[in-house]
Amino acid sequence: MEPLIRINNLVIHFSTFDGIVKALDGINLDIYEGEALGLVGETGCGKSVTSLSIMKILAPNALLKNGEIIYRGKNILKFSEDEMIGIRGGEFSMIFQHPLRALNPTMKIKNQIFESLLLHEKNLLLRNAIEKIDEKNSKRPSALLNIYRKLIDDELKNPDSYKLKILSRIPIIKKYKEYLKDDEIIINMLKKTDIANPSTVIEQYPHELSGGMRQRVMIAMALLGEPKLVIADEPTTAVDVTIQAKVLNLIKDIMAKFNTSLLLITHNLGIVAEICDRVAVMYAGAIVEVCDIYTLFENPVHPYTIGLINAVPVIGGKKILKTIKGLVPDLLEPPTGCRFHTRCASATDICKKDKPELMEIDEGHLLACHIFKENV
Repeated sequence: MEPLIRINNLVIHFSTFDGIVKALDGINLDIYEGEALGLVGETGCGKSVTSLSIMKILAPNALLKNGEIIYRGKNILKFSEDEMIGIRGGEFSMIFQHPLRALNPTMKIKNQIFESLLLHEKNLLLRNAIEKIDEKNSKRPSALLNIYRKLIDDELKNPDSYKLKILSRIPIIKKYKEYLKDDEIIINMLKKTDIANPSTVIEQYPHELSGGMRQRVMIAMALLGEPKLVIADEPTTAVDVTIQAKVLNLIKDIMAKFNTSLLLITHNLGIVAEICDRVAVMYAGAIVEVCDIYTLFENPVHPYTIGLINAVPVIGGKKILKTIKGLVPDLLEPPTGCRFHTRCASATDICKKDKPELMEIDEGHLLACHIFKENV
């Protein structure tokens, strides 16, 4: 089965005043159609950088040193910004970690969603606008309405028309765009995310909504174009525990309804167990283990993965939580060889010298570890 997204040997650095941050160290990862893939690891390990690379919205100081991201046979890292506009929102969407930062504080919810609709569902809005004008014109014929209809009809046929761009700058004529706004479409989309009183919500500003409501608005915006891939970056960070379960159930329902692939970025293994089919474990900019969700909890192999599982508390149990000794390495000067060797009790000389390659140790189970290879 061919993956929907294939990341090959992706190396990303960042230029800073302190030096070069070596954020991603040769990432290899596949995301398949209709699956939920969890990307887990400690804060600062490169999870968000991986997702932003897929969306191609990295900071200006990002340096692509190597690698490719293949989607439908093409390397999207070579796409122009105009090409990526058609991909973002239409093919890939992202639910950001902090919705209050992601939403524009000066715009009402309906205007923010309308911008996304205008970008990805413009033909639908144009056709609806023609119907509105025709209905209004049948009651009271108007020369101005006829002009509006002609402009909208022209935009449907030739959206890049130079004449249209000039005419749409005339104040009275450019009012035809008001007919494009369709509150009903926006309300129906918000209803799919179980938002109460959506007709009231669309008239509000982001700061007037709760964390859970803002997150649902973000989910609605992410699903406008029925994307093939949704990236959820810590989707439950900004909501309390009582809302977390509702957000997770909403994401699961949406995946099933739209057959959407999901890349779930989190450090919460409980969320991974609830939603994901497969898991990729990340440490200091490198993928160290990839397996299905059952193998992750029943048969983890990499010392870092084992450390993460041992640190998960069990409700009502007497399990003694174990910590991973040492600190996450400074990516300005990352360790040579395996980046985990400075914290690994089983590390050998080869771990300090050579970077382990990601290899398949069982069907669908990938591992990057010298220790396992030596013991086989």
